[in-house]
Amino acid sequence: MRRRVSGVGACVAACKNASATLFIAAKVSHFAILPQGKPERTHRVSAMLEAMDREGFGSCGNQYECEAVCPKSISVRFIANLNREYLRASIVEAGLPSEPESPHAESV
Repeated sequence: MRRRVSGVGACVAACKNASATLFIAAKVSHFAILPQGKPERTHRVSAMLEAMDREGFGSCGNQYECEAVCPKSISVRFIANLNREYLRASIVEAGLPSEPESPHAESV
């Protein structure tokens, strides 16, 4: 049986920028670690951030009020993960390799 979260949106309400970054970060992180989430990993993070902007949510101002009021105690560390996922997606979309080559790889 799933428990319902009371206070959903508390993070957005507490944020002076009305940012939904903590919520989006938790979702992006969750989907990125699931095997079935891998195929859309690159597109998902960009699409979710674009939707957040389109709907008028603000950007994270690094005040972390969201973490203090989150009923599920979601850490702001997920925001750092979101930033890494977005950087990775940007690199992949630009056609660059997403994983650095090993310095020990053999030269051909």
